[in-house]
Amino acid sequence: MTSRLEPATGREGELDPEGATDRQPDTSASPRTPAPEPEGWRPRLVVSDLDGTFLSPDGTVSDLNRQAVADALAAGIEVVFATGRPIRWLQVVADLGLPNSVVVASNGAMLYDVARDEVLSSSPIEPEVLAAVVRDIAEAVPGSRFATEQGATFNVGEGYHLRGDGAGDVRRLPAAELVAVPGAVKLLVQQPDLDPDELSARVRPVVGERLTVTHSAADGTGLLELSAPGVTKASALAHWCAGRGITPDEVAAFGDMPNDRAMLSWAGRPHVMAEAHPSLSDLRATVIGSNADSAVGRTLRGWL
Repeated sequence: MTSRLEPATGREGELDPEGATDRQPDTSASPRTPAPEPEGWRPRLVVSDLDGTFLSPDGTVSDLNRQAVADALAAGIEVVFATGRPIRWLQVVADLGLPNSVVVASNGAMLYDVARDEVLSSSPIEPEVLAAVVRDIAEAVPGSRFATEQGATFNVGEGYHLRGDGAGDVRRLPAAELVAVPGAVKLLVQQPDLDPDELSARVRPVVGERLTVTHSAADGTGLLELSAPGVTKASALAHWCAGRGITPDEVAAFGDMPNDRAMLSWAGRPHVMAEAHPSLSDLRATVIGSNADSAVGRTLRGWL
């Protein structure tokens, strides 16, 4: 469930995993209040979530947002998208025809070149951990159903309700095979009798530090997304920025849901949508308008 936040009155390329430093970037910083923007300030990098943020409510890209991205690129500002979507649901990015077509996908578990249909890096869940976590959640939260994202393949367990358009290869597997799949980058936990926050409160103590638990289901569906430990949108973004010499203070980020929290906390200029999940209210981020009003594009235009 979400609540509306009051908008603030003021205005606040190609990924190169091999060029990144070996030291793991620190993405655990506490929320902070950004310093006032100097006159004429503009970001070196803009990173935006897709659903509920950059995309309109119907899942399309508005003309204003499309043009704002093109204008930002022409002005030398890099634009990257970071999403919980798997690589099989990124045609909307491919249709933009951007020169930089690399996306932080699956909540940071994959870096994917949309134009070349190439996975640049992947952070899979260890099969032994996957099996143990599924077993423990099934015991602790009756009625839970499971699925895994494995590249462009979606592996679905017994009783799991498919959502979306089913793009890509969808396979229904028995439980024993589902947890044995190698290369799974995301575990999805579905429980239709609970909302995401209730389900998260039940699952987090069970999982502990074994996996990263988050969610992005704006419709109130009981659905959680679990990745390898430490894997978030922020971890993938910070690793890439370190290799490019881009500091957090040079990054403007946009998001609306709990799976954006780490990224918004890490970026020097965090922005949240007016309808953002209430758990983001302590980030001291700039609250912009709605995705229905192309608020991301309007904010971008303010820097140009």
